[in-house]
Amino acid sequence: MKKISTIFGGFDLTFIDIDIQPYDLDSNELIQNIPMIGSHHRNTNIDFRPGGNGFNFCRALAHLGRDVTYVGPSSAFFEQIVKENEIPIEIFPIKNSDVSYTAILNRKNGETQFNSVRSFLSYEHLNEELVERYKNSPIKSISNVSLNPTSIEWICSLLISLVDYNLVEEMKNQPSPLDVLKDVQDTSFDGIIFIDPSDISHFSRVKEFSIFLELLKKFKGEKYLSVNENELKTLQTVFNKAPEELSKHLELPIIFHTSKEVRYYNKKTVKLPTLELKTMKTFVGAGDCFNGAFLHSIFNSSSEEDALKFAIKSATYLIETGDYPTA
Repeated sequence: MKKISTIFGGFDLTFIDIDIQPYDLDSNELIQNIPMIGSHHRNTNIDFRPGGNGFNFCRALAHLGRDVTYVGPSSAFFEQIVKENEIPIEIFPIKNSDVSYTAILNRKNGETQFNSVRSFLSYEHLNEELVERYKNSPIKSISNVSLNPTSIEWICSLLISLVDYNLVEEMKNQPSPLDVLKDVQDTSFDGIIFIDPSDISHFSRVKEFSIFLELLKKFKGEKYLSVNENELKTLQTVFNKAPEELSKHLELPIIFHTSKEVRYYNKKTVKLPTLELKTMKTFVGAGDCFNGAFLHSIFNSSSEEDALKFAIKSATYLIETGDYPTA
């Protein structure tokens, strides 16, 4: 196992998940369809859980034994439920930012999320203390761009801080933060830039995000882009390229994961089936668990293919049990 320092993860909006799990009265399995309007479905479990892509990603790594500090908005209630759930994670709060809420309806074939975004992150939230954590972390995460209304400003500022924190100040006088990124010369970084954009199929700034992905070529080091079916389809439409061509064009390995299969597009394409589910407890956080387990395995010097297999097993375990896997 490689010696990995403390992972500072998140750098993303924080959510308290209201997790709704309606079970069938006869089989005690998650229901297939939404109950009719006006009906009362009494066999339902409702939990309040700490969540958000960034937090769940950190949670997966922490349960697998990594030393993880979550960096993001926080509140007394959020920290209370982190403690109640015995999640082995430290929290470093981003000041002047609020925790948001998500109502999640779990069903047999997946989950639907209703996000109430009460906050945003932009370059005004960045300071030297946050920059030090981002630069020193073995993982530089970029996630959930579709839910943060000022995500382009935020993710540009994170990348630019890897070059020079003072450049972040210059962004305030630019018509677009992408203009500053365009002026950046080739830059080497330590660690892994890991991008999980969340559902960008209805993201109004998807073209700006596509420019961001192209400018990422200026940053020399290990990088991954992790997407589901909707996210990959959106990027294919924007770039008008097949997945293999897109990976080559962006100079970026693409991890494509669905409930049926996982594909890895890089110099060659790797295809792996997912595991048959014995039971279904929850789908919430399965993609984040997959991503965290993949990087955990990469840090253990596994090959990309072996890391993907471990990630599939880990996500399956979470779906079947409702618990994050441990080392």
